[in-house]
Amino acid sequence: MSDSIDLSVVIVTYKSKEYISRCIKSVREATQGLSAEIIVVDNASSDGVIDSMLAEFPEVIAIENEVNEGFARGVNKGAGVASGRYLAILNPDTQLYPDTLKNLLNFLERHPQNCIVGARMFNEKGKIVSSCRSLPHIGNIIKYPILALLRRKRLGKPRRYLLDLWDQNRTIDVIRYNGYITGGCILTELDFFKKMGMLDGQYFLFAEDADFGFRLKRAGFHAFLVSEASLVHLEGRSASQNPRSRLYSVDAYVRYIHKNFTFLHGATYKTLFLLLVFSWTIGRLLRMEWDEIPVLLQALRCFVPYWLGGPPKLREHVP
Repeated sequence: MSDSIDLSVVIVTYKSKEYISRCIKSVREATQGLSAEIIVVDNASSDGVIDSMLAEFPEVIAIENEVNEGFARGVNKGAGVASGRYLAILNPDTQLYPDTLKNLLNFLERHPQNCIVGARMFNEKGKIVSSCRSLPHIGNIIKYPILALLRRKRLGKPRRYLLDLWDQNRTIDVIRYNGYITGGCILTELDFFKKMGMLDGQYFLFAEDADFGFRLKRAGFHAFLVSEASLVHLEGRSASQNPRSRLYSVDAYVRYIHKNFTFLHGATYKTLFLLLVFSWTIGRLLRMEWDEIPVLLQALRCFVPYWLGGPPKLREHVP
């Protein structure tokens, strides 16, 4: 690996032409004084994002997938060609502040043990969005029916299974609270990312960050939310370009259940999750939101055993 590159920034795009320019401009500014490379992996967008980006930023390393391989495989492909000591994974709908990456790198250099770090994230209105969440768990999924009530209460410290309800205003090791850093912004040593097996490519979209966090926890490593570092995240903009995102989400968490849960825990969680998805479907039917019904019906098939004809085939790439 070359000693000349401090940081490799990997961004996976899908129809991200609207905001990729602002993201890369912010990365350029945030890497002033660093030797850095920007790697953009495009998942077969049809909006001309790569041509537009290279016209404005010819120094960017572009990888164009012929088919949509999903987020996890896109990140892994970018990491595979990266040459930096450190690796930053960013969503294309993020915008960094000038000191974001330097604060994250400074934290890593002060904590040389194997770990990953993430920044606090805000939306364009300045409202905090989840930079870390609790790992999927029974105690986590049953909170959603009472989410509105919980948000009215001031949570003075991180709560087990409720990290995404916390104000996230101080640095913590989220592993200690059974949590993980979300995939909008992750920074770590490239060698450590590869040592951990990178992201699991069986996740097409969603839950790959939770799965990575679970592996960190199981291996006894750390994941820090660094309060000194922050960025703007236009949350969900990229995913919203794909009308099947709800289906991908359900598929991902069913995969997570099968991979990481014990049989009893998995059966209980899967039952609760099925009820949640079923309630989404009934709600759309009652409101006559017909466009979403086919996707939700496919999502319900994710709970059907393979030998009974489910789940639906989601992969848009060759396994």
